[in-house]
Amino acid sequence: MTATWPRPAPEPEPGLPSGTADPARVPADTVAAEPVGEAFRTWMRACALAGWSARLGTETVAVTAARGRVTAESIRARWPVPAYRAAAMDGIAVTTTGTEALTGAGPGTVGLSPEHFDRVDTGDPVPEGRDAVVIREQVTITASGAAELSGPAVAGRHIRQVGEDIRAGAIVLPAGHRVRPADAAALAAAGHASILVRRRPTVVILPTGDEIRPVGTTLAPGEILDTNSIMLAGMAEEAGCSSETLPIAPDAPGDIAVAVATAARTADLVLIIAGSSAGRDDHTSSVVERLGRVAVHGVAMRPGHPVVLGVLGGADDTTGGNRENEPDGAGLHAWPGAPAVPVVGIPGYPASAERAFTCFVRPLLYRILDTGAARVAEHSVPARLAGPVVSAEHVDEYVKVRLARVLAPGTGHLTLVAVPLPRGAGALTTLVQTEAILRIPAGTNGYPAGTTVRPVPVDGAAFAAATTIVTGLRSPATDTFIELLRADLPGSAVHWQSCPADDAVGALADGLCHAAAVTIDSVAGRPDEQLAAALVDRLGPITLLELARIGAQAEVLVVPAAAFDSVPVEELRTALSSMAYRRALHEVPAYTGRNAGHETWHGPPEHPEETTPAVSSAPANGATQCATR
Repeated sequence: MTATWPRPAPEPEPGLPSGTADPARVPADTVAAEPVGEAFRTWMRACALAGWSARLGTETVAVTAARGRVTAESIRARWPVPAYRAAAMDGIAVTTTGTEALTGAGPGTVGLSPEHFDRVDTGDPVPEGRDAVVIREQVTITASGAAELSGPAVAGRHIRQVGEDIRAGAIVLPAGHRVRPADAAALAAAGHASILVRRRPTVVILPTGDEIRPVGTTLAPGEILDTNSIMLAGMAEEAGCSSETLPIAPDAPGDIAVAVATAARTADLVLIIAGSSAGRDDHTSSVVERLGRVAVHGVAMRPGHPVVLGVLGGADDTTGGNRENEPDGAGLHAWPGAPAVPVVGIPGYPASAERAFTCFVRPLLYRILDTGAARVAEHSVPARLAGPVVSAEHVDEYVKVRLARVLAPGTGHLTLVAVPLPRGAGALTTLVQTEAILRIPAGTNGYPAGTTVRPVPVDGAAFAAATTIVTGLRSPATDTFIELLRADLPGSAVHWQSCPADDAVGALADGLCHAAAVTIDSVAGRPDEQLAAALVDRLGPITLLELARIGAQAEVLVVPAAAFDSVPVEELRTALSSMAYRRALHEVPAYTGRNAGHETWHGPPEHPEETTPAVSSAPANGATQCATR
């Protein structure tokens, strides 16, 4: 085996920009396109031309039922909180004015007769004339009822003044605020039993397709469960709306039109699932055109390209709202005069459906609710790419990623690393396992490994949960190991990126992975010292975790010694030393797992290991320090 550690500087990936600059800083000659934003603005202009208004009515709800609702006006406190001077701690209330013994802190204790203090608990009113509370831990009540203080009393200490939390008349919540549990408690404390909120938008969801079946159905070949409706209804409710899912409509334009027109009579927004592409059974665009107007059909984004954005009913800028030829006895709108209702044709693939909702439906719902969420930019976090990401320049691409914290051997610092997930639009498991979304804007063809990017964490996701990143060798032994790891973990929790040994060690040195899988020669049952020394020169102190032996070579995981006890490495060590892994290796031809999990520490000769190893070998002069655990 030939090894060339440390490796030379890598050449830039073909088709990727060189360097590791922040992708937010695009060169001046880069295409400055924003397909998603422009499509949304085009849709909003079409809705406005049709006479649609984002403002809905209001309603009054009890504070106890206000969680998740959006305030329709600024809400002011009816009274101060607290409404009286309150004790902030358990103890005694005293008067410091004119009492030299209380204001001067001398050695020993200070005694007070019973008439000079009042016992108080947290939240009790402070009696008039008392201006300080001495905490219970500094007070001893004697048998005579006197109080002995072991510390000074300071005027104003441990007393909550009137209005200290909320002043009477102060704004407790602004208009357009989504009420949280703590907000509801503050409103109640400020004197409100009910508040005025914006009416929840009603989102009506129409699944379509001859092959779509309700959840709970026993499927025949070629049939698909209606899972998109569940996801979209939940996303709508999370955004602050009420949702209704209609029965599945067959791939017949007339049936879809009747269902859509009926839905529009009670809906503030209609979502039509599937049928938005250009296949023989894709009728969404023609139905929307028949009942209103298509503003956008297809957006340069991935996933979610076939999305349809339109408006039902309302005034038509080309006909002045006159649609005398439209049937009004078959359940369709009675033209003219039908109110304008936005409509979205949602692509059928789950990942495309999620992206269409996130990019278009949710911003519209926030606009209807006029919530502050629409005005707050999504909070991104800096992370480095574990591997290169390639994207087409003509589209906005939204890449789902997992996040992991990785120790960089050179600096000893933990960094956040983003691992791209598979991009199949039909993969529900990818949606479940996604921790953040990385947008690659149009005009950019991707980023090389190590680039600092800014993905946006997904609400409720297991942020930086337990993703373990390994780069390097793929072999029958490593495949067996991966299968064992993933038996009890989500598939995305173990990211094993195949690459040459030089690149794997470089990624480990750069802090882009937790371990590097490589093959090294074995001399008398021990790793080749020359190769081990080369690894130490590149990485500093390391531990080699043996995967398996094949002939005179060992397949090992290289981990920085500083990360030896980290959670990801601990999981690797535990799995390697398990009997389940050794038994599984018995089925792999030519491999032996007798020493699987064997751990060997290697460090620079001038920095021997501080702790005494269980087994050690005395190195020759200048050799790499080595110890076996």
